[in-house]
Amino acid sequence: VSSVTSQPYQEQSIYKPTAECDNLTIETSIIPTPTAAQLDVTFLLKNRTSSIIDHIDVHVIDSLSSKLLNTTRPNHVSFPSITLFPNSQNYIHIYFGINAISFPQKLKATLTYSINKPTNETQTDKIEFKIDLPCSQYLRKKSLDSDGFADLMSSGTLTIQSHVSISSSSQDFSAIIRAICQSYRLTVVHEINSAASLYSETILGHPIALLFKSTVRIGSV
Repeated sequence: VSSVTSQPYQEQSIYKPTAECDNLTIETSIIPTPTAAQLDVTFLLKNRTSSIIDHIDVHVIDSLSSKLLNTTRPNHVSFPSITLFPNSQNYIHIYFGINAISFPQKLKATLTYSINKPTNETQTDKIEFKIDLPCSQYLRKKSLDSDGFADLMSSGTLTIQSHVSISSSSQDFSAIIRAICQSYRLTVVHEINSAASLYSETILGHPIALLFKSTVRIGSV
């Protein structure tokens, strides 16, 4: 039996624009949690008004393969202690349990909030959006040394294989590999000339090994 060991990375949060309205802007970062089969979805909320926003509640419809975990009532997470002061920002977290990773998902979400007007009037509003979960979100960035990678390749653990050829850009090979690793949570095990071995792991614990090589115009993986 191969004894493959890998080291987890401390993932850096990258926030992407998700939704906006006159009152609020939402940006989202999605990373795996240290716990297996879970995702941490962090929303960066930006108050665009001169009023206080509070009573924030997020509603997400579960799918067959994802379930909202930190609920305060079915399919809802409320944040009573979070306040957005005028033109300020704050973060909220929701967590999903994932039991299948072979297909992408778009989860329908609604964020409801209250706006406290200077006239002591309270207005309730909402913003609807989708949480995008491509298959790459189910990968966890981990490192593996060359010996561990060789053991993995010969162990019989990798039971599913695929081959694809892709057109590459005019960038040099190392730049392409760096871009792939950054986009898909892969780490470089070994790179020499125009060939590289890459590694990752799914949030369900499955090892992912890629052998990448470049010809004159086409990259192969």
